[in-house]
Amino acid sequence: MLQSRLDSLAITHHQANGLLLRGTTRVVLVHGAMDRSRSFGRVIRHLTATGFDCVSYDRRGYEASALQKPFSLESPPAIDEHIEDLAGVIGDEPAIVFGHSLGGTIALLLAAQNRSPISAVVTFESPLPWMSFWNGGGAYSIQPGTPISNEFAEDFAAQFMIRMLGQHRWDRLPPSTKARRKAEGTVLVAEMSTVAHLSPPPELNQILSPSLICASANAPERHVQAVEYLATTIPRVEKVMVTDTDHGIHLSDPAKASELVELAHSKYTC
Repeated sequence: MLQSRLDSLAITHHQANGLLLRGTTRVVLVHGAMDRSRSFGRVIRHLTATGFDCVSYDRRGYEASALQKPFSLESPPAIDEHIEDLAGVIGDEPAIVFGHSLGGTIALLLAAQNRSPISAVVTFESPLPWMSFWNGGGAYSIQPGTPISNEFAEDFAAQFMIRMLGQHRWDRLPPSTKARRKAEGTVLVAEMSTVAHLSPPPELNQILSPSLICASANAPERHVQAVEYLATTIPRVEKVMVTDTDHGIHLSDPAKASELVELAHSKYTC
């Protein structure tokens, strides 16, 4: 494992220790809102054991990529900055990009620009909040640039975490951990607000990279609609509905998450 930095980003490189594979064997993993790269830990163990080199990173404003110049709480990164960061992490070497939730949305938005060597895109339950069917509220409804208080952002982040973890698990977190997560609220609000108000709307039909669009078989209706939209919009695409899992597949079912990457590798890069 090798750690490095790109601008303000904390990046970790994980070397394969399994069988050598043909095709693209480099995987870049992109986490979602209020998450961090270490949540992919067990997925990475599966992938490296299979023969993949993996690159994970804390997106700008989160965990080890927080509070590093030029990032500040007063000017949180917009979605375009997250797209640029992903392009920088990929660099010039071909990669399969696996994005969870908003991380998958960022991967799709970069892939639509066709400027990075993305061998395949794999997304899991990635939001499309600019689409009318998404019907997003909360920070999705905030116009970019609208002044918000730190108190609002911190409370929004806390409520987001409570929805993800449950009240009981949130209450058990140490005060220092809660404070760090609440401090990420400005990042959360900024990325949700700016991704919901992209202008002009992204032309995902321009994506040339083959794409595997995935969701839980029990996903909420708007995620099902997002999968169907992407499956009929991206030229080279396949949808996969995964049984017996949930939104946090990378945490609860790392083997299944790894299998999605392996499927994209075998279908599109060998």
